Amino acid sequence: MADYYYVDAARTQQGPVPGDEIARLARSGAIRRDTLVWYAGMPEWRPASQVSEFASLFGQPASTAGATPYAQVGQYDPGPPMGFGGAIATCFRKYVDFTGRARRSEFWFFYLFYCLVGLGLGIIDIAIFGIERGIFPLTWLTSLVFFIPWLAALVRRLHDRDYSGWRVLLYLIPLVGPILVIIWLCMRGTMGPNRFGPDPLGSDVATTFD
Repeated sequence: MADYYYVDAARTQQGPVPGDEIARLARSGAIRRDTLVWYAGMPEWRPASQVSEFASLFGQPASTAGATPYAQVGQYDPGPPMGFGGAIATCFRKYVDFTGRARRSEFWFFYLFYCLVGLGLGIIDIAIFGIERGIFPLTWLTSLVFFIPWLAALVRRLHDRDYSGWRVLLYLIPLVGPILVIIWLCMRGTMGPNRFGPDPLGSDVATTFD
C-alpha cells in the first residue's frame, strides 16, 4: 500500500505514513471524514471519506462526484509569490540549510539581491582602487558572504523539482550544464509533497473541509 500524507487539525501536512496508520487514525477519530488525504499518483487531495481505501471507515462508498478538486480549495493555489524582503530573510535564516524545498520567488529574489549588492560594491571598489589595479576587496567579501546561502537556496530549489541537490554539479559541464540547471530553476516545483518535504506553495489549506 502506498504511503499517504494528511492534513492534521492544525492544518499542517503530516506524512508519509502507511495506509494502515491512516486507518488507525480514522478509527481513533484523529482523522475525520473531511480530513484531506493524498498519496503520490492521486491527481488531487481529497477528504478521507472520498478515498476508496478509507471510505468504508466512514460508512460510505468512495465517490468523486461533486468532490472539490484540491487545486480549487487552495492547496495548489500558489497565491502571491514570496516578497523580495521575505526571500532575503528566508535565505539568510537558512544560511547553511541544504534540506527542504524553495519556491522560485525565494531563489530568484535572493539571487537578484546578491547581484545588486555585488554590483553596488563593485562600483565602490572601482571608485576607490581603480579598475586597472584589479583590487576588488568588497566584491570578494560579498562573494564569500553570499555564496553558501545562495548555494543552499539553489539546492532547495532543485529539491522543489524533486531532483537531488548533486545535480548542481552539472554547472561544471560547459554551456549545456548551466543552461539545463537554469531551466530547472525556472520551473514550478512538483505539486504536493515530494521526498524532500511539503509543497512550499501549498502550506495553506483552505477551510472548506475544516
